[in-house]
Amino acid sequence: MAPSTLFLLPLRLPAPPRRLGAWLRPGDELLLLEDGVYNAALPLPEGVSGFALAADCEARGLASPWPTLDDAAFVEAAARADRIVTLTPSLLS
Repeated sequence: MAPSTLFLLPLRLPAPPRRLGAWLRPGDELLLLEDGVYNAALPLPEGVSGFALAADCEARGLASPWPTLDDAAFVEAAARADRIVTLTPSLLS
């Protein structure tokens, strides 16, 4: 099995990211957390799973169209991933 990466997106993006597809590969996961839960309309490449942190959606009064993870499931996803990358504006522009 190819190595997988858990990408964390903790901030609201002002515009669609140009380089998101350059980072994500089949088998990877993208977790929206903090203000990143506002990005649930992002298109994901085929084979990439998207999730939102349930507590952050609840705190912002959002119903995520993506599956949500509670804190325990977030820890499990982090433990399962071969690496974890936090996406920042400079990585996505």
